[in-house]
Amino acid sequence: MTAIEPASPPVRRTLPGPAYHSEADYRLDQERVFYRNWIYVGRAERVPEPGSWMRVEICGESVLVVRGKDERIRGFYNVCRHRGSRICDDEQGFARTHLRCPYHAWGYALDGTLAVTPMVDKDEIDRASTSLWPVHVDVWEGFVFVNLSREEPRPLLEHLADQQDETLGLARFGLSELRIARITTNEVRANWKIVIENYNECLHCPTVHPELVAVVPTFRTGHVFDETRDDGGVSLADGRTAVADDPRLRLPLLPGFKNGGDPSSYYGAGVYPTMFLDVDGSSCLATAVFPTGPQSCRLVTEYLFSPEALEDPDFDPSPVVDFNERVTRQDNEACERVQRGVTSRAFDHGVFPAKDAWVFGFDERYRRDVEH
Repeated sequence: MTAIEPASPPVRRTLPGPAYHSEADYRLDQERVFYRNWIYVGRAERVPEPGSWMRVEICGESVLVVRGKDERIRGFYNVCRHRGSRICDDEQGFARTHLRCPYHAWGYALDGTLAVTPMVDKDEIDRASTSLWPVHVDVWEGFVFVNLSREEPRPLLEHLADQQDETLGLARFGLSELRIARITTNEVRANWKIVIENYNECLHCPTVHPELVAVVPTFRTGHVFDETRDDGGVSLADGRTAVADDPRLRLPLLPGFKNGGDPSSYYGAGVYPTMFLDVDGSSCLATAVFPTGPQSCRLVTEYLFSPEALEDPDFDPSPVVDFNERVTRQDNEACERVQRGVTSRAFDHGVFPAKDAWVFGFDERYRRDVEH
């Protein structure tokens, strides 16, 4: 009688090498990922009053996010309708009445309509049809998302519900009430997908993040979740309520923890394609990943805390910021090492073990986008 060989586990492959470095694949990412999906760009707090605006660069397209006189947040391509000049160069600013093009001084009202055309009579052009080109904008819990699709996109809430992680459930911690204490920017010499894949697994954590695994013991096992819990969280070591070196650090709790929940927990969620949302008892980190080329990207992280924390004149976010920036630098160095490797002619693909399930899930969703 012949013995039956045990079945081998299925081979799950990573994306092919060129997906991480080729110009052709980057153009595909632009058209089929970044110009079709909801992209996180920043907190609504960054455009706090009518006339406030910020500029964001989304995979080669420049977009202005503007708060209008009616308090509504809108988005426009940063392109003048006259001859195509870039309108705003600063990262953010304030326009009392108009966004003014520096080329011929055409001025656009805060709702995008063309209002001022020096030396051009009103009957020379149809102003009503010459507004700034709009982009779709929506806000969830104070987080601003834009969508560059030419078609009407599916609602933002549907997009947020269609994620590997339970993103919408994090609203229970009072995210809409949080305020920015610090914003950091990190330039990474790695393809944006490498950065996202790295976020979605913790097999690298014991090697790359000795400080982090001391604070989040579950990560020492290579797991990103505590399988004994049903809330998606992991416990912090030594009763910490913040991801920081000092277990004695006590900052005001997030609003959602004041009436229940375990503040000595950490919750992480990725929002496809390029947002990380990390919550512990006293802070929330919102990170947006902006591709800057086939082999580079920019990480912008907003460090959010309760209003109570920011109202305290002695409040210092540095212990949280410094710890997490150290972890980010470690991740970025690892991602840059991967970037150097995947450009090799030898690398046609990698493989995923079982603990890479979330990375595999990201890759499969990415494949669906670029193949359709």
